[in-house]
Amino acid sequence: MTDTHYVRMRRCLSESVAVPRWPDGTYLKAFSELHAAAAHALLNLAYANGGGSVASFEEWWNRLSRDEEYDPALCFAVYDTEDRLIGFCQCWTTAFVKDLAVHPGYQRRGVGRALLLHAFHVFGDRSAKTVDLKVLGNNSAAIRFYESLGMFRLPI
Repeated sequence: MTDTHYVRMRRCLSESVAVPRWPDGTYLKAFSELHAAAAHALLNLAYANGGGSVASFEEWWNRLSRDEEYDPALCFAVYDTEDRLIGFCQCWTTAFVKDLAVHPGYQRRGVGRALLLHAFHVFGDRSAKTVDLKVLGNNSAAIRFYESLGMFRLPI
């Protein structure tokens, strides 16, 4: 039996947040509907070995784009020098990180760290006090990663 419980984590924005450093050969690009299919494909790839799941493109995009908490300015897309989407972070207006995905070939290079730090700064600029996310309870590597960015587990 697999562990399917989630851990809710939080980052207080009253504490200092490091400036994101984009890895060499990568850049942040404003998200638009034109990036949606690539973002969906990246989410599927990132979740292929566990850690989450994503619906079909049509269902995913309809749910996302019609949700009252959706704001394209809170979707962050990172590309490499060949204009391939290698990182994607989608947040809700309630200062919640819904999805964070990094292409397997770019993991452990700082893309995910830069994306989350960027999200923290954006929410700080929007006067949010905290940023939350959920992670599968058995994903210890992700939990350690989030903790390294100053996030802590919320009590159940």
